[in-house]
Amino acid sequence: MENAVLSLRDVVKRIADGRERRAVLDGVSMDLAAGTFAVVRGPSGSGKTTLLAVAGAMLTPTSGEVYIDGEPTSRFRDAFRSDLRRRKVGFVFQELELLGDMSALENTLLPAVPLGVSDAHRKSAGELLERLGVAAVAHMPARALSGGERQRVALARALLLGPKLLLLDEPTAHLDDERASELVLDLGRLSTSGTTLLVATHDARVHASSAVTEVYELAHGRLTRLAPLASDAAEGVSSEGA
Repeated sequence: MENAVLSLRDVVKRIADGRERRAVLDGVSMDLAAGTFAVVRGPSGSGKTTLLAVAGAMLTPTSGEVYIDGEPTSRFRDAFRSDLRRRKVGFVFQELELLGDMSALENTLLPAVPLGVSDAHRKSAGELLERLGVAAVAHMPARALSGGERQRVALARALLLGPKLLLLDEPTAHLDDERASELVLDLGRLSTSGTTLLVATHDARVHASSAVTEVYELAHGRLTRLAPLASDAAEGVSSEGA
């Protein structure tokens, strides 16, 4: 797809599994345009996290190609991939990876540290925390925040440098229904504003969102595109483990 923010072309990723190398991703292809809100679901161990890491140029594929905003990431050296991630990709990890003794504001500013934290960065961080409803805890240490507050701070950090592509691993894990619904609404607003989202989750509360534009199933290394599953929650579809 021309002008895709994220493209995967016949991606294979093999990892060591005992004496053998197992294909976690086996011929995976995907094209996501600007403003797409895509969800990948699948059973435990299906490779969803690996898919995010390969898509975001944190891991290189064994074969195949990954393009971010038209740039072939797997052909880059580590330093170039790191620079590309900083400029164009935001991550929200399942464990969030906040630094507990640093404040919410300091955590949000971390992506700007290699560039030199500027007044513009500080202004942007404050605005993000305000928009996500956690400005009141900006100067509290991350270890003192609730799960929902930590999730929103991690999202603010991922958005600080204005990425075109946002990758999220189980973003609603450990959130109650109200907080999960609020977070999905936030993600929907981001996609509407043009950010491309790829979310790995087993949570039917995410699948059921009307903001989701594409749903994929990952199983046995193969990725299958499905129709958006707006009826999942109403039908009580059971979810596999992450």
